[in-house]
Amino acid sequence: MFAFLKGVIHSKDLSGGAVNRLVLDVSGVGFEIWMATRNLLGIGQPGEEAIVHTLMAVRETEITIFGFETADERQLCQILQTVSGVGPKLALAIVGTLGVKLVVDAVLSEDTKTISQTPGVGPKVAQRIILELQTKMEEFSSRLGSPLDPVKVSGAIQEEVRGILTNLGYTVTEVTMALKKAQLEETVGEDVESLVRYSLKVLGASALS
Repeated sequence: MFAFLKGVIHSKDLSGGAVNRLVLDVSGVGFEIWMATRNLLGIGQPGEEAIVHTLMAVRETEITIFGFETADERQLCQILQTVSGVGPKLALAIVGTLGVKLVVDAVLSEDTKTISQTPGVGPKVAQRIILELQTKMEEFSSRLGSPLDPVKVSGAIQEEVRGILTNLGYTVTEVTMALKKAQLEETVGEDVESLVRYSLKVLGASALS
């Protein structure tokens, strides 16, 4: 029903889970929108204007709006919901935890371990996603509205960095966000030590904001 909503951020409620609540004031009407933590942290602060790409889930007793920062995330969430057993909230958590590129790469490379990093996704669900979405993901990746984020760090190095940071108490969502920023920063080295140091800097700044 709604492709996107444009309005002023009224409030953000971070529960600590994979999906959290945003209230967007659109011409005096407060829309309750559920977003992944990574998206909610990056969309802006209360009082600022924002555009949220949306999907609506209608059930017998409730109507729920799910929000995304980009149209590509919205489309990927729709694709994930075609997998048996994957509802809108779990699809949102997958996209929000891993990001578009990591989901696409994981499905195409049959990487169940990466997909299983999402809270609530076990190995069986991850395997089902890969089996049912191989063709659809190839088509999706070929028609993305915007380029995928560049990957300059090998999977093995990323996995080692993830292990170090999660052992320090950071969540998968926080680590994914920090690594994504590191890969977009040209001055950051591609070795484990440089990535850990930069990620800790990003995570420390996020904790203080």
